[in-house]
Amino acid sequence: MPAVRRLLCALALAACASLPAAAQDAADFPSSPVKIIVPFAAGGPTDVVARILAELLSERWGGKSVVVEDRPGAGTIVATAAIAKATPDGYTIGIATNSFLINPAIHLKLPYDTQADFASISMIATQPVALVANAAFPASTLAEVIEVAKRSAEPLNYTSPGPRGVGHLAGEMLKQRAGINMQHISYNGSAPALNDVIGGRVPLMFDIWHSARRYVDTGQLKLIAGAGLDPLPGAEHAPTIAQTFAGFNVVAFNAMIGPAGIPPPVLDKLSTYVGAVIDSPEFAARTRSLGIEAKSTTSHQLDAWFAKEMAKWAEIAREANIKPE
Repeated sequence: MPAVRRLLCALALAACASLPAAAQDAADFPSSPVKIIVPFAAGGPTDVVARILAELLSERWGGKSVVVEDRPGAGTIVATAAIAKATPDGYTIGIATNSFLINPAIHLKLPYDTQADFASISMIATQPVALVANAAFPASTLAEVIEVAKRSAEPLNYTSPGPRGVGHLAGEMLKQRAGINMQHISYNGSAPALNDVIGGRVPLMFDIWHSARRYVDTGQLKLIAGAGLDPLPGAEHAPTIAQTFAGFNVVAFNAMIGPAGIPPPVLDKLSTYVGAVIDSPEFAARTRSLGIEAKSTTSHQLDAWFAKEMAKWAEIAREANIKPE
């Protein structure tokens, strides 16, 4: 038997031998505590979502322990690196947010490979993003915002919950699509940025709609447009940027990921159970106050969505000349 054929047969036999063990692992899963790593501090929306998910998963697993570990730092890189380095047995998984897809475009070197070092499990939820303005800002529609920007000799300032995040890059996308000059003003968090937009120190902001909505409702801010493809909840009459610039779509998201190499039967079981929790009435009821839209996917669907979004943000960052750190 030629050497190549012998090698192929040996590999096939090894693969077949491993199948019963993998199937047994899936049948027993989980037999010990499962850990969910969150890239933010305790008490924030992502942490709250993870804890609700952990509790409901534990119930579906007959009371098996599911613990949440908060690992904030370095724009979610600390937590994401911990997920990548975890043993790929399904017992350590974690939450990915927009930074997971944006960081590869804005960092020269990450301690992991975003495309190779992770297994997609399921989408968890999305949150709509909106463009809002100071109540006294002279523009009330997207067309008027663009006209103000084109008439101004100076860049039109806008802000977001943080530099190099989804709101920052949403502004860069609008700048590119509309052909206007805009300048991002950096803040550390949504609250201080909102305060300065309300106070008139910065005219515009891209923010999570759930965060900005209360100020629109009280008249302290005015809603210019939704940044996603769908109408904004509670403001279905408001236009979307996509109605002016086709395909403009910016949403915030939470998704479940794990380290690459989780055995397929275990990954399938994780995706099935996580998806069942996300699609349950209990999860929807307990997360409704956070302004999120619960949404599960298969592992393959999430892979495809990640690839598309990562390519989009890489192009936006390149066109914006955002230099990698």
